[in-house]
Amino acid sequence: MTIRFAPATFACAAGLCAASLLASGAALAQQSQALKEIPADKAKLTGAMTVDYNSRSMRSTSGTDLYEISDLSVADLMILKGSVQRTPGKSLVYSVKFDVINPSNPSQVAREVAILRGDLQIDANGRYIPDAGRLRIDVVKGNQTSSPFGGSIQGRNVTRWWEVAEQLRRAQKEADKIYSRMVDGKVVSIQVKNPDPLRFERTQLAAGPFSFLPDVRVSGNLDYDYELGNWLTDANGVTFAYTVADKSFTDRVSGSIRFVEENGNFTDKAGKKKPYTGYYEYNLRWNEQAVNTDQSFFDASAAQAQSDAFFSSADQSKPGLYGRVFYNDSEDACKRVKGDNGRDKCVGPTRSEVTWDLKAEKLTYAQLANWVKLEMLILGPLTDE
Repeated sequence: MTIRFAPATFACAAGLCAASLLASGAALAQQSQALKEIPADKAKLTGAMTVDYNSRSMRSTSGTDLYEISDLSVADLMILKGSVQRTPGKSLVYSVKFDVINPSNPSQVAREVAILRGDLQIDANGRYIPDAGRLRIDVVKGNQTSSPFGGSIQGRNVTRWWEVAEQLRRAQKEADKIYSRMVDGKVVSIQVKNPDPLRFERTQLAAGPFSFLPDVRVSGNLDYDYELGNWLTDANGVTFAYTVADKSFTDRVSGSIRFVEENGNFTDKAGKKKPYTGYYEYNLRWNEQAVNTDQSFFDASAAQAQSDAFFSSADQSKPGLYGRVFYNDSEDACKRVKGDNGRDKCVGPTRSEVTWDLKAEKLTYAQLANWVKLEMLILGPLTDE
């Protein structure tokens, strides 16, 4: 039996011949591709994005921030490019197109086969609601389909740059939270004052753009540490639940995305040297051994050593997502507010040049695609700082 991968991204109508697999049935074909481990030489997440924070600029009266994504390559699976318009505190409007790669012949690429579009509305309580703006992935070539995002994400309490200092002051009076993970067979714990969570509440990621990428339910928290600018998962992690070929799967993602503020240079995938003013270092693990909360204990006398061990990404042999997302920020023509010292300061960068340079270690196509879709949903909070 010849199995056609829907959408018919490789049909002659899309400019390419039909891609097919020989298998015992559609379910087997879907399972084999979705759950296939990405080859090591292809297991990368690379690309670039520019963000113009018009809401922070004296030169703009629009109040709308513009995110322009260029060639965000997800392994040998798909390429994202397009724009997101963000009105802080109100909505994000998506128009991101997918080029898809023939899984049987990677030299064949079908252009603009699908599009992530619609609005991600933000209510008065800071909750992101995809349903309200019909955020979805539409396959527009071949076998046309539409798959919605759903549920909600409770956003961070503070989304404005100049409120961070006040949030830190409040954090000193609030309860601390302990985060733990296994490092070299030992439990390592750190303490964060009043972290601010992105809480996934029955969040649904849309299926597609390939038929073997199912819709996914996301739950758990991704917590933000205002003091150091890091993202962390707690003991429960962030879970992704989905079904492939009538079999249920649940992935638990744990770990950290650590912010490092420093100046330097890196070489992009085209071999061009570029500057950066900081970066996020990814150390996320899939289905890592969970730490029993009874084992969690923060030793204040060894806080720095514990922190260094907790955030260490030296061991990249376990299934996970590793590497850096570089930021080159500028504050040209920024709006200003008075700081703690009474002097005016910028409310934040007015422009960021962002470059992904991540590698997926022993992840399947479904696992990496799921994470990328989630990042698209939380694009605003991830880039706020």
